[in-house]
Amino acid sequence: MSCYVGIDPSATLPISVTKGCPLNCAHCGGHYVKHMVHVSEIEKYAEKYKSFLVSGGMLPNGEIPFGEYLEFLKTMKEKYDLTYNFHIGFPKDPPFELENVADLISFDFYGDENVLKQIYGIERTPEQILQSVLPLKVKKVPHITIGVLCGKMSHEYTALEMLSKYFKSIVLNIFIPTPNTAFQNCPAPDIDDVVKVFDKAREIFENVVLGCMHPKGEYRKELQKRLCGKVDFVVKPVNKSYDKTGCCSFYVK
Repeated sequence: MSCYVGIDPSATLPISVTKGCPLNCAHCGGHYVKHMVHVSEIEKYAEKYKSFLVSGGMLPNGEIPFGEYLEFLKTMKEKYDLTYNFHIGFPKDPPFELENVADLISFDFYGDENVLKQIYGIERTPEQILQSVLPLKVKKVPHITIGVLCGKMSHEYTALEMLSKYFKSIVLNIFIPTPNTAFQNCPAPDIDDVVKVFDKAREIFENVVLGCMHPKGEYRKELQKRLCGKVDFVVKPVNKSYDKTGCCSFYVK
């Protein structure tokens, strides 16, 4: 019997409301947005996929410009019975306009405003991130990227403590050194340090998830082995033992 629920995320298709990202952030450099299907093409995929991760490149103010596509997304949702997970960036104000379209909202959280500023060039305190999310009347799932600051531990424990006051679940991703970014030569975070963060999360959250973003190869094998019994869900398990399909955020509390 597996020691966690394995999730194959490929049943949820990531789509973007932009065709790039103007921010060129240190850890991503717009790399991941480039590989996403543009939202205007969603109807081509609506028969094959029933759930979509809706995201996009961030504007310099931290917002993702969903606005012009919301009516279209709602129409597609009703026509094809689709489910949406919106990954929202760092809006200054709660994006209440998403409430009528989103089935859930995923958001990245930083426990230190200086770390967020170094990564994105955006000024936003942890409290401001929470204030932009908590009022929304839709399921919300926080994400933390461990080692996001060039592979080093920085804000993770503070972030866990702050989020545990409001949420029962946490998705933990791991920094991946990505080619052609400012952090391309940074190491993946030390596995011992990563496991300690999961140990802390296990103490204070009902659901702990190893998210879809974590380094491949031997790192992934070793990490998943060491997280046995420490997590409830593993996305992309190396043993390819899948219990559920689609975004992990659909399954947590």
